Amino acid sequence: MLRRLFACVLTAGLLLIGSPAYAQPPVTETVHEKGVVETFEDVVPSCEFGGPLYVVTTTSNRVLHITEFEDGRVHVTFTDTGTFVAVPKDDPSLPSFTGKFTVWGGFNANGKVVNGTFTFNAHGTGSDGSTFRVNLVDHFNVTPNGTEFFFTHCHDA
Repeated sequence: MLRRLFACVLTAGLLLIGSPAYAQPPVTETVHEKGVVETFEDVVPSCEFGGPLYVVTTTSNRVLHITEFEDGRVHVTFTDTGTFVAVPKDDPSLPSFTGKFTVWGGFNANGKVVNGTFTFNAHGTGSDGSTFRVNLVDHFNVTPNGTEFFFTHCHDA
């Protein structure tokens, strides 16, 4: 009986001494927001990136997820989806628009490499019957030696 107990204690001690130290689990936070209302000035989305200013009011639901590791690594992702109303700011002869949108983003950093990808999708209908649809993807990457890569892809449908 003592031999078994000694063998168990010896085995446990060797495992503790020979095993690598385990890092603390990552700290994770998730935030949900519903019915978020924001008003700002912008153009009607298109791949041409320009046009008259509109006063845009969005109502959306959001989820933000952040994971931080003890060694400094970070992972972040968010989604914001909802509806919008866009009213021309300076020219009342332009159509107003209503529609839906989704924004998604992801970001990672590990002390050597940083990268992120963001998407924006929206479609709307104007008070004059016109429509628009836009899909936009932005991506960036910074390598350990500081080289930066970036691309944007936009598609109007």
